[in-house]
Amino acid sequence: MSLFLDSANLDEIRSAMELGIYSGVTTNPALLSGIAPSEQLEHLGEIARVCRRSLYVQVQHRSPEEMERQALTLVEIAPGRTIIKVPMSPEGLKAAQLLTLKGVPVCLTAVFSPLQVYAAALAGAHSAAIYVGRIEKRGEEGLAVLRQSLAMLEAGNLPTRVLAASIPDASTLAAILSLGDLDATIPFKLHQELLDHPGTREALEQFAGGPPED
Repeated sequence: MSLFLDSANLDEIRSAMELGIYSGVTTNPALLSGIAPSEQLEHLGEIARVCRRSLYVQVQHRSPEEMERQALTLVEIAPGRTIIKVPMSPEGLKAAQLLTLKGVPVCLTAVFSPLQVYAAALAGAHSAAIYVGRIEKRGEEGLAVLRQSLAMLEAGNLPTRVLAASIPDASTLAAILSLGDLDATIPFKLHQELLDHPGTREALEQFAGGPPED
């Protein structure tokens, strides 16, 4: 079970990675949208220098061949540490096949159902990113999708990792982490909630003021 930070902000990544609790960083086009396209590759390189662990980076082209070409550039950002995210679609699955044959680990992203997870696994994907929060917004049960996906992978003896993404709040994160052997990626806001609790703040204030009176 691993926890990843979902961010493209260097200050956020630096402060989070110093704690030693994250296995890496996940990024996506939305997180990079504030950076000029011509500067994104360099920015991802900076992220890789700050985060010395795994780095998830997403392709933005649509055809399998274009996705493959872009992925082969992106994977050089952090050789041996970069996982390429491709969309859950026929084109994405085709790109996954092309990349897997070249030894590039692939994560199928924007996954909403256990059957999509199973398809990603059969295609040899390293992981499948399940959008838990967006599933909930559709009136479906995100935790149930995670639970059934894990059961399918175990039944098929398939090594693909489940990556829980789009996690809306701390209570959902806690519920996800209790499901078993999966990974999760969280935004910086949840990173802060992960470390904070009113009881801890009260205890630290007491420590600073000396032992409480009887």
